Amino acid sequence: MTKLVDMIAFARTIQYIEPHNPNVDTWTSDELLYKSINIALVNDIQIRASVNICKSFPFLKIIYKTILSKYIKNFTL
Repeated sequence: MTKLVDMIAFARTIQYIEPHNPNVDTWTSDELLYKSINIALVNDIQIRASVNICKSFPFLKIIYKTILSKYIKNFTL
């Protein structure tokens, strides 16, 4: 199984593509989530906080890895 820190490192190398419509109110839940992930990936404090939260609450690591996996698949295809 891939480690969370490895997934984060890989996700940070992926080029994020903004939704075509600049109106955030019309974005899908996935588009909002991906933007949120991108914001976190470019912020070292957010990354450190996420890793620490996952250490404190291991069940969140599963959720975080699932979301990162979806992000990676979406932007590497």
